[in-house]
Amino acid sequence: MNVMGQLRVLSDDQMQIVHDKACELLWEKGITFEADSTIEILKKHGVKVEDHTAYFTKDLVEKCLEQVPKEFTVEAPNHARDVKIGGNGIAIHPAGGEVFMADYNGNRHKATRQDFIDLQKVYQACENVDIAGYQPISPMDIPERTKGLYMTLDSFKYSDKPILAAMELETIEKKKEVFDLYDIAFGKGYLDEHYVTWHCVCPNSPFFFSNFCCEGIEMFASHNQPVLLVSAPMSGISAPVYLLSTIILALTESLAGLVLAQLIKPGIPVIMSASLTYGYMRSASWECASPDTALMLAAIVQMDRQFYGLPARAQCGVTSSKCVDFQAGMETMQSFLWCAAAGVNITSQTVGALADLLTCSLEKVVLDDELISRVRYMMNGLKFDEEQMCWDDLMAAKPLDNFLLSESTMMHFREFWAPTISDWTSVDEWENAGKKHIDEIAHARVQKILADAPDSLLDPEAEKEMLGYIKHVESTL
Repeated sequence: MNVMGQLRVLSDDQMQIVHDKACELLWEKGITFEADSTIEILKKHGVKVEDHTAYFTKDLVEKCLEQVPKEFTVEAPNHARDVKIGGNGIAIHPAGGEVFMADYNGNRHKATRQDFIDLQKVYQACENVDIAGYQPISPMDIPERTKGLYMTLDSFKYSDKPILAAMELETIEKKKEVFDLYDIAFGKGYLDEHYVTWHCVCPNSPFFFSNFCCEGIEMFASHNQPVLLVSAPMSGISAPVYLLSTIILALTESLAGLVLAQLIKPGIPVIMSASLTYGYMRSASWECASPDTALMLAAIVQMDRQFYGLPARAQCGVTSSKCVDFQAGMETMQSFLWCAAAGVNITSQTVGALADLLTCSLEKVVLDDELISRVRYMMNGLKFDEEQMCWDDLMAAKPLDNFLLSESTMMHFREFWAPTISDWTSVDEWENAGKKHIDEIAHARVQKILADAPDSLLDPEAEKEMLGYIKHVESTL
């Protein structure tokens, strides 16, 4: 039995109260939308608006919730790698927004385009990273104006998994240009009928959608591409200090974005998400790896999956550690396993993130790849059938017998989980092999991946056309 979603931090009655309170805020308090175009869309559909603050009825919220698909597929350049979003699956996509890269020796530097390329190559090689692209780091050696275009090109060159659009598409012009690259990669008009990416929209807590957020929802929904809503209030900082009130605020903001997306294009997939964090007042910082954060994320995942029946995304598998050490492993597993047990469908930051999402590490990417495989295996639960009982072997066994040479052992021992990075050898074998620590093994794995990666996975003509398009944009600046 699959055990995803078995963890519950809210009762049924409590989930109803959280929903009711979010709807009450949407009607009594309202949400401010900065963009004039958004205000016009809301007015057109009969939403009450005062200046730039919109007030949503509970009936409208619940009508829009019913329109959102429970599952959908995001397509890849290689359709064998298409990813279903929803149900009991967990889709893993890259980190987003990190500023620095950490090298194997623990030193960090400002991210470069080559770092971005290396990350895409490693994502491609990791079996448990399902989606590539996005913006795990922001390369500092590419001009801001064309950064998103080069990241999109490099993502298509080095991965044939689904490619998420970059985060830093802060103007309508940049968003349109990236859509042009997707049209080259998939064919003109393909996006009209297929989902190939989505856009990350993060409201400014509390209760504010900037021009960037409004335009992102409008552009991607009107281009038939899903909208990802990432409310990110920090308890005690941009949200009240209590965990429950932070949960209600995050849900309120996400529901407002969902309604807007449905008014623009009814039935467009909307991914509910949260990047809730605990404000650590002793140092005036925020902690993504706190147990308090894990509790809030589990509650949001539970609301999205169990109450609304929608795909749930969370920023989980995270750590405050600055290096690949015991703390990094402990916090990453705590964060990811907790959300997986709550039923999360999509995760961000689960591969390679360090230092409260400020830094990326290639070695941690391959270590997290194994960590994810462990959790996925456990979420599938225990098989329960006649074969698994192995009744004949049990009945035939004599006291002190062993089962090493049993037919069932010889036929099935390879079916169980095995590590890709962790060392399960004996102490003597480990010592004879040089007493390598796990970060050394991960580093060797990274080096092999980079050495073996192909020069490009893109069709040469498509790559030439995409690069030509970027050069044309540069020539007009």
